[in-house]
Amino acid sequence: MAYRILVCSALLFAGLFLLNAEEPVSQEGTPESRGWSLTFVDEFDGERLDYNKWIPKDPWGVERNNELQGYWIKAFHPEDGILKICCEKEDAFYDGKKREYRSGMMATNRTFNQQFGRFEIRCRVPKGQGLWPAFWLLPESMGWPPEIDVLEIICEEPDKLHMTNHWPKPSNPTGESDSNTAHFEGPDFSEAFHVFAVEWETDEIRWYVDGVQRHSSKEGIPQEPMYMLVNLAVGGWAKAPNEDTVFPADFEVDYVKVWKRPSHGK
Repeated sequence: MAYRILVCSALLFAGLFLLNAEEPVSQEGTPESRGWSLTFVDEFDGERLDYNKWIPKDPWGVERNNELQGYWIKAFHPEDGILKICCEKEDAFYDGKKREYRSGMMATNRTFNQQFGRFEIRCRVPKGQGLWPAFWLLPESMGWPPEIDVLEIICEEPDKLHMTNHWPKPSNPTGESDSNTAHFEGPDFSEAFHVFAVEWETDEIRWYVDGVQRHSSKEGIPQEPMYMLVNLAVGGWAKAPNEDTVFPADFEVDYVKVWKRPSHGK
């Protein structure tokens, strides 16, 4: 979730901006050339989603964030090495309620998890109010928090990437978290494919867009294995679709890859 704070003082705002600004840092070489070993890869070259790698449903099967979609297993369409997660304006029955939209979520909660590493997706997001694609990590224990949001885009603003690390509050009440969040305003991410990644270390998380670092967090770093989720939500934080939102809408994924460096251990 994005948090916005209104500051009345222009001087204070400027000071906060300078304090939080991060100088872009470009990476050189491939992850392998920098000592990372590939531990997971899916380039979606098959005729259907690989169920040995992905569970094609919401791990909880419940409504969250006042979202409007129902998730179903027929939302995934590999074609020429690109996986399309298709969202349609079609009725769906989900979590005891009739929905106006149906879309897809896939997760590795029963197939793959990893503690620390580089988690990367190459994708193109759709455009339009009400659409909310995401690539994120949750703990193997199926609790919450922590959560690492590698990519969240509210597609009314397809040039704005949201990057967040959630961790438990000190008292750890159920359903509450502290967060470090930032956004990066880049090109229109619906017009072409781009690479989004995090490098999750023992004491820091770094976010990259097309090989350039755009954010980092050293607070509340998760210290447990996490699994991946990729989905296209409707509504919630993204508001409801309007008359200009085009359906079907596709979240297109070229690949998902994960690496680990030897210092991270088994």
